[in-house]
Amino acid sequence: MENIFIVTKITNSSMTEFIVDWIYGNDAKSMGGSSSVNLSSIPLQDRQSVPVVQEFLKTKLGSTFFQEQDAIIADPATARPNL
Repeated sequence: MENIFIVTKITNSSMTEFIVDWIYGNDAKSMGGSSSVNLSSIPLQDRQSVPVVQEFLKTKLGSTFFQEQDAIIADPATARPNL
């Protein structure tokens, strides 16, 4: 089963800064996280839109992030602690 990226919650800290909670994985294995994101490049009315923010984050995080997450999900022992 292919891993997918889902935004679960968007909380504003200011008009431009948001905390975005997300889950990445599949039904068998997944992991979650939170990212502090500047959404000033998204129109104001779309900053709470899950599909819009989800696509923005997919682009912003880039393919390397998702490759790293795939490796961690496949073998959790490879996870590096946040420094």
